[in-house]
Amino acid sequence: RDVRKGDCVVTFSRDDIHAVKRLVESANPGVRCCVVYGSLPPETRAEQARLFNEPDNSYDVLVASDAIGMGLNLNIGRVLFRRVLKFGGDVAPLTDA
Repeated sequence: RDVRKGDCVVTFSRDDIHAVKRLVESANPGVRCCVVYGSLPPETRAEQARLFNEPDNSYDVLVASDAIGMGLNLNIGRVLFRRVLKFGGDVAPLTDA
């Protein structure tokens, strides 16, 4: 909720990215979010980055996965992590040991 122009909120699932976008926009009237995640087409990722980087538009916050580290030049002022753990797809079975 305490987001500012130029912030990037990082989370690791597409569903959570869209949930955070809705939360930020509803809690901060007038703030609009761009989104970036790995399965977006490269053209769409580039367009979202362009919108976020343009100083004279209404897109103030970026909500993204770790895909922001894949070749995008972003003018991020502050990084906020919604999650600090990323599910990698491997689940260890529970044992009684």
